Amino acid sequence: MPRRWTLVLRDHADAARPVRAVDCHGLLNTWWPQPDAEHGAAKKWAMNGWPQPLADRLWVWSLTWLDDHPPETGPADLVGSVHRVGDHLLEPLSVTEVHARDYTAVLTEPRRLSHTASLHTLSPVVSLARNYDGEDSFQAWPGPRLLFGVVHRTADGRVSGSGAIGAVARFAPRELAEPWLRRIDEVTARLRRTPDDSAPIRATEHTGPAGRTVLGWEGGLRLALPRGCDGRQLADFGALLELIELTGVGKYTAQGFGSLRVDTLTTGDGVSAGRRRPSARDRRRPRSPRPVHADYQEQGFDGLLFD
Repeated sequence: MPRRWTLVLRDHADAARPVRAVDCHGLLNTWWPQPDAEHGAAKKWAMNGWPQPLADRLWVWSLTWLDDHPPETGPADLVGSVHRVGDHLLEPLSVTEVHARDYTAVLTEPRRLSHTASLHTLSPVVSLARNYDGEDSFQAWPGPRLLFGVVHRTADGRVSGSGAIGAVARFAPRELAEPWLRRIDEVTARLRRTPDDSAPIRATEHTGPAGRTVLGWEGGLRLALPRGCDGRQLADFGALLELIELTGVGKYTAQGFGSLRVDTLTTGDGVSAGRRRPSARDRRRPRSPRPVHADYQEQGFDGLLFD
């Protein structure tokens, strides 16, 4: 099943050079090696960004395992051992599992039923599209189909792919994945993309493997399904949102690029997320306006929180 862990690590080295994506990728290649025949294929993991400083000599890092079969070595097995990441010597102190739901649960019982969601990047997203001349070009404003990945079949007949949709094609049970993949195009085709004014998209450059500069984009955007969509489409959109947080977006997700956070803005019945739906009596007899600070008084505060 797809799993996500959050690791707290201690750095035992006095290092000046920042953590590099290629060093993190090399470490995970030793933790979770793939057969030589699959070494160049898509990885079974995604890095959710890179280790971030938490406090003096403490770092936090999130990792996702995408295969339905668990890895032979779990991060919890590595607690207490020191691992080199570039100039850093990182020792896992604690491992917290924050996601453990198999693909059957994700595709049939999504945690979100949403018309609208906001996506915010946590690490640069590398989006490439194939031109008419066969060359890949950078895109800083990708459409919904590119955001959720692609599926393709290799020359030897194997199904492969990338992103949220590619993960379902590669790892989900075949009898469940095929009908879901056939109907997901209808959902992505109906999605509408709008800017997020609180986090405008901007181009960025990041140092990649072998010192190459990787072009990417950062910021936020909103995705919305039109009103009138049936429950199945809302459920499929909810599954996409859960998957995209696990897999990331774009290329080089196994190196830490393309990590993002999804914020659900509305629930499936059109009620604002996080607010109680008024009862029938409340809707028939609306209450009179109250002072703004009354909500805080009911929670035990005496007056406004701030002067």
